[in-house]
Amino acid sequence: MENLDFKSENRLIRHRSYRYIFPPMVGMIFAQMAPVVDSVFVAGSLGEEALSAVGIVGPLNYIMNIICALCGIGCGVVISRCSGTGEKAKASRVFTRMLIMLVSSVVVLSVLAIIFADPLLHLFSATPENYSYAWDYLIITQAGSIFIAFNFVGDYVLANDNNQNLALAGDIVGAVVNLVVDYVGLYIFHWGIWISAVGTVLGSVFCFLIYLLHLRKKDRLCRIVSPKRKEGDPTLWEILKPGSAEALMYFFFAVQLIIQNFVLREDGGTSGLGNSAIIENLTLVFTIVIAGCTDATFPMASAYEGEQNKSGMLMVKRSLTKTGFIMLLIPVVLLCIFPELTIIPYNITSPVMLRSLPFAIRLINIVQLFTFIDTILIDYLSATQQEKKANLAFVIQFVVQIPLTLILNIWSEMNSPWYAALIAQVAVFIYLIFFCGDLPKGIKKFHKENLLAQKGGRLTASLAGEFETAVGEIVSKEQLETVREKMIVPLVGALSDDFTPDCCFSILKRSDDRISVVLHYDSKTDLLEDLPEYDDSEDDEKKEEVPPDTCIRSEFLGMRRLMIILSEPSTLAPAE
Repeated sequence: MENLDFKSENRLIRHRSYRYIFPPMVGMIFAQMAPVVDSVFVAGSLGEEALSAVGIVGPLNYIMNIICALCGIGCGVVISRCSGTGEKAKASRVFTRMLIMLVSSVVVLSVLAIIFADPLLHLFSATPENYSYAWDYLIITQAGSIFIAFNFVGDYVLANDNNQNLALAGDIVGAVVNLVVDYVGLYIFHWGIWISAVGTVLGSVFCFLIYLLHLRKKDRLCRIVSPKRKEGDPTLWEILKPGSAEALMYFFFAVQLIIQNFVLREDGGTSGLGNSAIIENLTLVFTIVIAGCTDATFPMASAYEGEQNKSGMLMVKRSLTKTGFIMLLIPVVLLCIFPELTIIPYNITSPVMLRSLPFAIRLINIVQLFTFIDTILIDYLSATQQEKKANLAFVIQFVVQIPLTLILNIWSEMNSPWYAALIAQVAVFIYLIFFCGDLPKGIKKFHKENLLAQKGGRLTASLAGEFETAVGEIVSKEQLETVREKMIVPLVGALSDDFTPDCCFSILKRSDDRISVVLHYDSKTDLLEDLPEYDDSEDDEKKEEVPPDTCIRSEFLGMRRLMIILSEPSTLAPAE
């Protein structure tokens, strides 16, 4: 048998990546497009002053996203690692502690935002023309911010708990509710901007109600249990840490938008703020597409890391980079050729905006290509416990972009934020490629890391027999007997000619020098469901560590997995 068969595992990863890219991306388009939908309806019914007011409140939305990123991404990554190690009870406790942190933080922030609404709006560059619009929009969205936060966090958490379809359903329902309320309130009853904010909150409420259906199933990793921390559980900081890079990104977005609004208000008044709102919405759309392509890195890379499958982690990075770049290239080229497609929905009549927007749109589109590459590499760092490097990338972006926006505005009226954004993304790209170790490794070609052997194809008795032979060449007779008794024999007995899913067998050398034998196969059901399964939640007082020589059967990234961690250390090196 060939020692390594990268293509079989890569095929499984590619197929799994689609379910982590497309349903969440579509879901996020519906979930995060509320400001865009509000902007279009408000601009069409109330005018450019009201449009600029939606953009004025934007920094506060990004500040709220800081909390959501810490809780949603951080918790999701930890849950995926628990999925990789087979620790279900630990995942539930992490989820419960995250909910407590999320609710308490969002409530405090919302109360402060409502109390200090007036100074905040002045800080965000509100003008006499749009102040009343901005005040109404801010107060109502902050009053319902807890549901907006659940909407954001739920997309990440449900994706990590293999329930992307429910997340998608909730996002679609929420978006439809927001759309209907906006249309009826603004175009039929001719109410003010406040009804648009009510639509955003109501949409999130309905989305939250859909998400609650996830908690009905007791076998989910995300369940509400006692939050009491047990030995071996991550600390609160360890739960939030994987989301720190994206939280930092939203913080810089907020500061950047404040500076951007200030510069464009000084250059073009309300028209400049209208420009800012439209570019912010365009950036938001691209951010959703980029996030859809790159956020899959969190559950997939962290699950393989929990399994200690380093080659699998590199395959995840390779697959997502190729897929995402192809997807992003099409809208970038289209909008560079026809920037008017972005302007038409807003019914813009201002000569200043019509003159300056096309170039700004083209420049922002080019920025997105660098943003995508930077984001997927940063997410990979966060998913693989290299948060300090990921955070430094955003610090570099901030240090370059904010001062440049102010400096370039001296020479480039109305366009300095877009030039500064491009230069900052290029600076981050240089840092990631040349100063973060071998981060590009694995993108161009497959790499072996801790693999001793790998074989894949259709799951048949013949393939299982070939793999057993390969195992016998690596482990002791006693260990081979363990693998035969607990994995190979029950598996062969459960196979049938009618069902031969794609699969990949792997033998890994772990960081503790022990060997793990792993099977991934593309099936929604467990072939060995009639056999007893190891359950780490039976005794709440015991120390949670999967015993050696135990066959772990679990769902793994929408596939099924069998894994045995052999008890004796190995002196073998990874395969050449």
